[in-house]
Amino acid sequence: MEGLLLGLRVLHSLGRWLVLLAALGALSILGRAAGGHPPSPRGERLVRLYPLLLDIQVTLGILLWLGQRLAAVPLTSVQIFHPVWGLLAAFAAHGAAAFRSQGNPARSRGILAAYSLSLLLILIALATVGAFPFGRR
Repeated sequence: MEGLLLGLRVLHSLGRWLVLLAALGALSILGRAAGGHPPSPRGERLVRLYPLLLDIQVTLGILLWLGQRLAAVPLTSVQIFHPVWGLLAAFAAHGAAAFRSQGNPARSRGILAAYSLSLLLILIALATVGAFPFGRR
């Protein structure tokens, strides 16, 4: 069980970087789109990839959390608050779906706002565990 938990922890830790890079890329594309420069098909795919990567990250985190519970790892406040912030970040990213219709004039700004909120919640989640950029983890 320890090996599995270590593997999940490593995947979850590495996944953070993919999620952060995807978030920054998507926000960059959406910022340009809100300024009147429509995204390329590749940019549109990156914008749609961000919530998927975040879902995978949250799923890895849930599996890690459940594995720790099965292994009787003592529950700490970090293990309560970190998952809550991660779930809220995923909900915010998926809230962008309300702005997906092509006829919506606030499309890019709405998705940009939802993704920005999601990134802020991710940074709060990282801060709760002392992960970079808030610590050495």
